[in-house]
Amino acid sequence: MVIKNKILISFVIITLIASVSIIYTGCSKEEIRNIDKVTEPVVEIQSADEPDDESEETSSTTKPLQNFYVSSSEDFSNYSFICPEDWKLYETDSGRRVVLKNMNDGSGTENIFIFVEDISADETINGSGDVMELYRTTAIDDDTVEFFEEEDIKLDDSYSKIIGYSYQSKLDSSENEKVTYTDYFAFTEKDDFLYSIKLISSDPDREASLETLKNFIDSFSINDRVNKTAEVDENSSVNILILGDDSGMGRAGGRVNGRTDIMILLHLNLDKCEGTAVTIPRDTWVDIPGHGEGKINGAHAVGGNELTVKAVEQLSGLEIDNYIITDFDGFIPLIDFLGGVTIEVGEDLSDDFSGCYLTKGVHHLDGQQALALSRNRHRKGDGNTQAGAFAREREAAKIVVALLEQKSTFERIAAMPLFINYLLNYTWTDLEFKDVIRLLPALGKIKASDIEITTIPSWPQSFGKASAVAYDKEVTAELFEEIKNQ
Repeated sequence: MVIKNKILISFVIITLIASVSIIYTGCSKEEIRNIDKVTEPVVEIQSADEPDDESEETSSTTKPLQNFYVSSSEDFSNYSFICPEDWKLYETDSGRRVVLKNMNDGSGTENIFIFVEDISADETINGSGDVMELYRTTAIDDDTVEFFEEEDIKLDDSYSKIIGYSYQSKLDSSENEKVTYTDYFAFTEKDDFLYSIKLISSDPDREASLETLKNFIDSFSINDRVNKTAEVDENSSVNILILGDDSGMGRAGGRVNGRTDIMILLHLNLDKCEGTAVTIPRDTWVDIPGHGEGKINGAHAVGGNELTVKAVEQLSGLEIDNYIITDFDGFIPLIDFLGGVTIEVGEDLSDDFSGCYLTKGVHHLDGQQALALSRNRHRKGDGNTQAGAFAREREAAKIVVALLEQKSTFERIAAMPLFINYLLNYTWTDLEFKDVIRLLPALGKIKASDIEITTIPSWPQSFGKASAVAYDKEVTAELFEEIKNQ
């Protein structure tokens, strides 16, 4: 059946920055490094016989520096930088992930993304050459990519390079308008940790974007010898509806009017980097807005994605921010493109209808096998869920969550947001670039173990002549209220 794994992956994407050097308060990197860490505001005491010109000079070098961000992790050497004025600053995991969003033009398409990775156990990275190669890997196969000439820079105390490219984004482009993004990347290494900075911008002036990145890098330092004066903006939670459409492989339907036999409401807390995936049985009997009572998977058949979102919002009481949908034709190549998926099966399965033949235990599945598993409803259940379609829906959720672990954190993040172009070959979504930016701080931090899989309390029941699924409305409301407050 179809699953929307890409959603999680597509969550992903990058960000970056920019504004010009005047925003950076005129403080050089050397001045930043020479500031001792203080716990109280600096107060300058002037004696009566000191000349006024000296006191003015002294105060100019000792006044508290403004808009400074300092990470606060106990795992890696902390870093600091100047946050440009009128930019939003989002932090995850004490600075392991930071996103800066330019709000000056209101479009939010200039962003800076900082991510810190422990590379001591990452076999894919053995040096700076590997880092640059992983950054370029995804871009090589995109025929809209134009690589930029490398530039030598000094990042903190190390010599590094700025590399980058431009590309046409499928996320925001339409048939009539192609949106081109500029993607720049730089990094440095210290104590087995990789400090990476990405900038992405839709500004056609590449030189301006490059200058913005250079100005930011000039304020970046791996130390915490300054006061943290920049305020961190509050991130929020997001609700994404993942839909698997029962069409493709020669069957009618698709994203236009197929039935959504897999429905997963994914709630992510972007501050805590935790979430809940709630499976909604396809035959759940609900009131479909404007169409009376029926099975919830029929909402898509009569009203497409928009009506499906409304039906799930009415059921859950939650506002759906975005949806992602795929079908049989998209799901198989999607899983194969991501390198397959590793999942633990809780029971022996042998089903001629779906073609699922798996023994109890851990398996690495290709796209065809993963589809068969997610379609297999002729089963007893593994003790953690009900039998039949209920077990199948939980299996689909497990596959979606497991896809988070399929690529190394660095590779997955470094490829964003261009990586989304490939995912959109197999899925459809209303996610826009600004939505992906919102998800970026949690990207690579959320793992399968951070996502709880649950379902609404439900059971088979007949409604007139229809064999459907009833659910406990009171307990379901409590479940979603609890999720809302996570």
